[in-house]
Amino acid sequence: MSSKTINDIFNAEEFRSFGHDLIDLLADQLNSHLHGEGKVLNWRNPAAEDKHWQQALPVKPSIDSSELLQRLRTDILPGSLAIHHPRNMGHQVATPIPVAALCDLVAALTNQAMAVYETGPTATMIERQVLRWLSELVGWKTDGAEVNGVLTTGGAQANLTALLAARQRSAVSNIWKHGVASHPPMYILASEHSHYSVSRAAGIMGLGTDTVISIATDTQGRMIPEALFQAHQQCLRNQQHILAVVANAGCTPTGSIDPLLEIGQYCQEYSLWLHVDGAHGASALLSRQYRQQLQGIELADSVVWDGHKMLYMPATVSAVLFREPENSYSAFAQDASYLFQGNNHDVETYNVSYRTLECTKRMMGLKLWATFSLYGVEGLASLVEHTFSTAGLLAKKLAEAEDFELLMQPQTNIVCFRHLCEKLLTTEALNSLQAELRNTLVQSGAFHLTQVKLNGVLWLRTTIMNPLTKESDLDALILALLSTHIN
Repeated sequence: MSSKTINDIFNAEEFRSFGHDLIDLLADQLNSHLHGEGKVLNWRNPAAEDKHWQQALPVKPSIDSSELLQRLRTDILPGSLAIHHPRNMGHQVATPIPVAALCDLVAALTNQAMAVYETGPTATMIERQVLRWLSELVGWKTDGAEVNGVLTTGGAQANLTALLAARQRSAVSNIWKHGVASHPPMYILASEHSHYSVSRAAGIMGLGTDTVISIATDTQGRMIPEALFQAHQQCLRNQQHILAVVANAGCTPTGSIDPLLEIGQYCQEYSLWLHVDGAHGASALLSRQYRQQLQGIELADSVVWDGHKMLYMPATVSAVLFREPENSYSAFAQDASYLFQGNNHDVETYNVSYRTLECTKRMMGLKLWATFSLYGVEGLASLVEHTFSTAGLLAKKLAEAEDFELLMQPQTNIVCFRHLCEKLLTTEALNSLQAELRNTLVQSGAFHLTQVKLNGVLWLRTTIMNPLTKESDLDALILALLSTHIN
C-alpha cells in the first residue's frame, strides 16, 4: 500500500465520503442498541484481547479507509460496551444524546484550543453562556458581565479546581505563592461517601489525605448534620484550620443527597467554604419534580456538575461553578506573559485558561449549548425524571420480590440491593454470591451492573441512565438474578 501525500491526508472529499459512511454505521448501531438488540457486552478475556491488538508499528499505511470502516464494523464497535442498550445499568455514564456527539465532531475538527480568547473566540462565548445557564439553575444570579466558573474535563479535575480556590480563599497567607509549608495544616470535612477525588485532591495539594476528616452518614447515605457540627467544633477546640466542607448531591455509592440546606446554613454561620459535589445529582435541578431534593445548594460557595452523567453529554465535560464570580480566579493565581496580556480580572475574563488547570482546552460548551437550545430545560428534565422514576420502580419490585434485600429507597437513579439465599447465612458467603452473580451476568452480556461494599456488606448496584429502559427490562433483570445458577 503506497504512502499518502499531504493532500491525501487532508482530502476534504474523502472526509465527506467516509463521514457519510461512518454516520450510517453509527446510526445503525445506535438504532440496534436502543431497541435492545444483541448483547450489552461481548465479554472478552483482557489478556487475550491485548494480544489480539498487538501489531508492529505501521511505518507505511496498513489499511485504507474502507478497511478502517470494516474494522469498526466487525471488531471495534462489537468489542465496546453498548452504552445505549436499555439493559446497560452499570456505571454513571451517560447514554449520549446523538446531536451532542455530532457537536463533539465539530469540536474535534475545528480544534479550538481555547487557551486564550483568540484561540477560540466563539467557543469562549458559548462556554460563558452555558456557565450562566447552569449557575441560574443552581440559584445564583448572573448579570451577564461575568461568569461563575469554567468547563473542564471531568469531575475529579473540577473538584480539585474548587478545592484549590477554597484553599486560596480560606488561607491566612498566599499558599499559591509561598506554598503549604507557610501555612498551618488545613483540613477538609467531607462525607464518608465523598468521591475519591476529594482525598486525591488533598494529596495533590500537598495537604495529605489524612487531613480529610470523614463525617458519618445515616442509614440513607446522607451526611449527618450533627456529626458535621461536632467535628467542626472539635476542630475549633484543636485550633485546626478548615479549608472546606464537602457535601454530596448524589454520592457515587448510593446516589444519596446530603441535607444541603442545614449544612449550608451552618457553613454560612461559621464562614466555612461549602463545596457541593453534584457531579451526578445536580441534574435534578432541571426538574420541577425533583429539584426540591437539592434545596440549599444555592448556599454553596462552589458546585461541581458533570455533563457526561445526567445531562447526557459524551464524556467528558464538567462544570465547576462558584457563587461569587471572583472566586473562579482563585484556583490558579499565575502569570504567563506569552498567554495572558493583562494583570487583572477585567482584562483576563475572556481568557479561559486563567481559571483552569488546562492550557489547551477542548471546545466542550458547544454540545451543552446545542442540547439546551434544541430541547430546552423541559426536554432534559424529562430524561432525568424518567430515569429517577424507573429506579423507583425497580426498588419497588425488589422490595416486593422474594429473596432480595433493598439497601434503601433510591434518592436519584441508583439502586443498591442484594440477592439472599437461605443456604448462605454468613456475610462473607452472601458477599461472594453477589460478586459471582454480577460476574456471571456481565460476562454473559445479558446485563451490565456494578457492585459496592458498604460496612463490610457487598451490594449489587444499578444506575438507571438510559431513558429507554423499560419495566420489562427490570423484570428481566430480576428473573436473570433468580435463575442464574452459581456453583
